[in-house]
Amino acid sequence: MNKLVFIGTILLVLVSCSETAKEGAKDNTIEKVKIGALINRGDKNTALYYMTLEAEDGDKTKKKVEFIIDKQIVEELKLDEAKIRTMCYGALSHANWNANFKLTYKHGQSPMLSYDKNELKITAFMTGTADNAYGVEDNVNTIIRFDRNGKMLLDKDGLPDIL
Repeated sequence: MNKLVFIGTILLVLVSCSETAKEGAKDNTIEKVKIGALINRGDKNTALYYMTLEAEDGDKTKKKVEFIIDKQIVEELKLDEAKIRTMCYGALSHANWNANFKLTYKHGQSPMLSYDKNELKITAFMTGTADNAYGVEDNVNTIIRFDRNGKMLLDKDGLPDIL
């Protein structure tokens, strides 16, 4: 009987410790980050900018998506948080552009905004998944381009210039 009490106590301690570890791990995830805030997770020498936004998948489920923001966009182009947020939301709304079955589209977790000094353009690299014609989930990659001021580029028909 004493062995059962001892084993039960050990199991109780192990379970409670593992729950505490899980809660501590959640503190550093995108769950606690303010939606739409530009966050620098780096230090003075290596700035690492992120922005978490809420996105809607093709089936209308909501999820948090964390953008990686090129430091040149913030430090050299000096685009403010509102302009970066607008670009990110624009990229999220067009991320399913290359999906054949848009209602099955699911956003990826780490899209990225990057600045190309040679072309003087900002590019949003979006990843996700969507069903193909056979009902099999397939990767969907979308590249959305913006000018250096954050305005989405349009093609000759007035549609977003998306690759």
